[in-house]
Amino acid sequence: MEGSVTSVISTTLIMCLAFTDRLTFDNEVYNHCIPLYRQRMATSNYQLECPWPNTKYYVQLDDCVKKAITRSFCGEPSLKNDIFLKLHQTYFPLCFFMQDPGLHVLLLLTLPCIIITFLMPFFCVC
Repeated sequence: MEGSVTSVISTTLIMCLAFTDRLTFDNEVYNHCIPLYRQRMATSNYQLECPWPNTKYYVQLDDCVKKAITRSFCGEPSLKNDIFLKLHQTYFPLCFFMQDPGLHVLLLLTLPCIIITFLMPFFCVC
């Protein structure tokens, strides 16, 4: 059983490496997907604030890159990662850090646990 799974994975890997069309992938991504994404992001004010919560174009870019991977038969994960890393550095530099919740949220999350911990000895019947 283990040998057949290994052979299927090996066959798939060999097929991907043998039939990958890198030129088709690069052409599709760099001449269609990324210019369309740049055009759409030009309307957002990504230089002033983090556009992440409002950006639906990111999902459309991901779909476009997935289609390019499908058309070129196989895509190396590192290629897709490099593309998205460069785009993140360009369009999402202000989305670097997560913002801490406000004090009232922290109190609402922690106070019940603290109060229950202090009241437990009174509710335990030994």
